[in-house]
Amino acid sequence: MKTFGKRALCRALAPLALAGLAGAATAQDTMVGYVSPIASQPGQAMANEIMETMAGELGWDYRMLDANLSPDRQVSHVDTLVTLGGDVISSWSLDPNAVAAAYTRANEAGVPVIGVNSEGPGVTMTVWWETNLCVDGGAYDVQAAWIKERRPEAKVIVMGGPPVPSIQQNTRCFEAAAKAAGFEVLAQVDNTKDSTANAATIAADLLVRHPDADVFWAYNDSSALGISAAVMASGKGVYGGDSTDGVMIFGMNGDEEAIAAIREGRITGSWDPDVYGMAAAIVLGMKSLLDAPGDAQDDLIVKARLLTADNIADYVPTMDRGYTIDTVPLLK
Repeated sequence: MKTFGKRALCRALAPLALAGLAGAATAQDTMVGYVSPIASQPGQAMANEIMETMAGELGWDYRMLDANLSPDRQVSHVDTLVTLGGDVISSWSLDPNAVAAAYTRANEAGVPVIGVNSEGPGVTMTVWWETNLCVDGGAYDVQAAWIKERRPEAKVIVMGGPPVPSIQQNTRCFEAAAKAAGFEVLAQVDNTKDSTANAATIAADLLVRHPDADVFWAYNDSSALGISAAVMASGKGVYGGDSTDGVMIFGMNGDEEAIAAIREGRITGSWDPDVYGMAAAIVLGMKSLLDAPGDAQDDLIVKARLLTADNIADYVPTMDRGYTIDTVPLLK
């Protein structure tokens, strides 16, 4: 027999208090929540809009709470969603150790947790970007091979970001792939302020100290755009568009500003992790957990694509992709 916590028991009994109603809760009684790591980031803003729309189409009440890069706020938001009566929570862990207890409290209240690019105690299942998996032959090996084909003896600078585990892992993975490809990694720095302006300042200094650098890899697109500004201000060109000279600059996230920059030759490339696909996969995971409570669910991996001048003409804007939970672009 299923054991109900106080919160779950109240929700289960509430329909019986309504005249003429009895039995299981309907879709309209379902509330799902997402704790965004930073809601102002363009991809996160789109993901929130997509999830809200898809949840509404399923008749669910959807709530998003913004951690704004604060692990403490993320812990509080998870607890808040449980208190509000959430049936499933999705969260991109900023600090797995800090939020583990909150996830566990959610589980104890009967609320499963979907980790976004996150795993650990209390995480029931995970939705992964392909770019957030560090595996042989994965995204970073593919990117290193792309660079090696065009610049066999690349000298690389790697720019990470805030001390978020998923960001740190991506940075380590690319650096390892670059070294395995035989590239010289000149420096690894972090844009801890997570801003375009700070990335430009850091890159300007690095270009003075490493004038022979011919590849910059950045953990996100806003950093890549800052690097691009610094490279052009230094009088160097950018590899991209019709130019096969200059400094290669790569970002990640497939933000609209980065798409425009690839088309204009201001950055070389960006990984499109498919934000629409991620949002749809989260909703699919939520539905699976709601439809089969207590059953183990497989992790979901969303396909990614390295966008460059070679394939940017085929790019479909994120919000035009229109996936449903039946057409999520998953790796098999």
